[in-house]
Amino acid sequence: MAYKKLAMTRGDTKSYAIVLKQSDGTPYNIKNWVIHFTLKTHYDLPDSEASLMKVVSTFSDTTSGTSGSANIELLPVDTANLDPGEYDYDIAVTTNLGKVFTLMVGKMELTHDVTRTAGTAGTA
Repeated sequence: MAYKKLAMTRGDTKSYAIVLKQSDGTPYNIKNWVIHFTLKTHYDLPDSEASLMKVVSTFSDTTSGTSGSANIELLPVDTANLDPGEYDYDIAVTTNLGKVFTLMVGKMELTHDVTRTAGTAGTA
C-alpha cells in the first residue's frame, strides 16, 4: 500500500489513472472488480458520512479490464459543494472473489476555487 498526497481545486475535473499489476509485472484482469475512492474529513468517520465516494465498476479500455487499467474521474459536481481543506482518502479494490485490498491512502488538499460559473468561457 502506498501513501500519497493529492491536491485538486474544488469544482474542477480530475482523473486518477491506476494500473494494477502482479508481482511479475503482468496486469491483473480486473473485469468484475470494483474500485472505491473515498474522501472524508477524518478517516475514522463511517462511510455513510464520507464527503465523497466514487465507485468504478466498468473500465474504458478496449479489453474490458484485462489490461489492469482503471480511471477514477472526479467531476465538478463531486467537489463543488465541499469546503476547501485537507481530507483523508483511500483507494481500495474489491476483486471478483470478494477480497478487498487498499491500494493507496493519504491526504487530499482541496483548494478553493475562484471561478464558480463553469461553462461560460468565451462568452461575453
